[in-house]
Amino acid sequence: MKRNILILINPVSGISNKDRIKQILKEKLYDSGFNYQVKFTGYSGHGTELAHEAVNLGLDAVVVAGGDGSVSEVAKALVNTDVALGIIPTGSGNGLAHFLKLPFNLSKAIDNIKAFRVKKIDTFTVNSRFGCNLSGVGFDAKVADEFSKVKRRGFWSYFRIVLQEYVTYESQNYVLEFDGKTIERKALMICFANSNQFGNNTVIAPGACADDGLIDICVISKVPLLEVPVMGTMLVSRLLNKTHYVEYFKTSEVVLNKPEGVALHIDGDPVDTENTIRVKVNPLSLNVIVS
Repeated sequence: MKRNILILINPVSGISNKDRIKQILKEKLYDSGFNYQVKFTGYSGHGTELAHEAVNLGLDAVVVAGGDGSVSEVAKALVNTDVALGIIPTGSGNGLAHFLKLPFNLSKAIDNIKAFRVKKIDTFTVNSRFGCNLSGVGFDAKVADEFSKVKRRGFWSYFRIVLQEYVTYESQNYVLEFDGKTIERKALMICFANSNQFGNNTVIAPGACADDGLIDICVISKVPLLEVPVMGTMLVSRLLNKTHYVEYFKTSEVVLNKPEGVALHIDGDPVDTENTIRVKVNPLSLNVIVS
């Protein structure tokens, strides 16, 4: 029997040619073992709506061509169902795709979907909001908010914002409660990592694993400007856990108290939230097509 899949393309995600994606899909899936339909998302939340429809129709998978925000939007509708998530990474960061070691060449990415190897991974909630890759408060959330406002996407736009914001951004005081203990830290940012990275192989949590039932808490102090290049090298070398500027904890549930006005992002998308944040893991709750 042929598998039935829905393919969703975010027309504004990343910098890839979306018409080219549609053409390659036609070439690769013609006369294959799939019945497929391609749709373009048109607004925020549209991917979730279309994925819900796919679940109700009993499709085998929903494939999303986009970045982490698009992936999260679709995955939200697939969590705790039998419908698998497929990823064709076309975003600016593609953190979950990098973590899962998915192919980035469009043709190979579609071949990977056709192979249809599925495994379960964890997801998490932040005050009932869904996430599947990484969430954070502080500096990275501020950068995510600024990045959401620019028209030109891609790594260099993101990198430019990081440099602009870092000089003036001030560390904040946070209180974390988990596993019966309370810790207070002054930090540049605090990340909650299901996978190990933001994207583009910038690995914030080298020990994170998306199927262990735990979230990695990453408490990052502000680094002096002269040491920023070294920290950048350690990020891409998966060695950030070797520096004294970062502290790690693992847990299945954590409560964070933050100052008023400090930004929050979930899977790269800025969101409004209360000053008390509860992050909770939902173990092995999402079927994902892997390589």
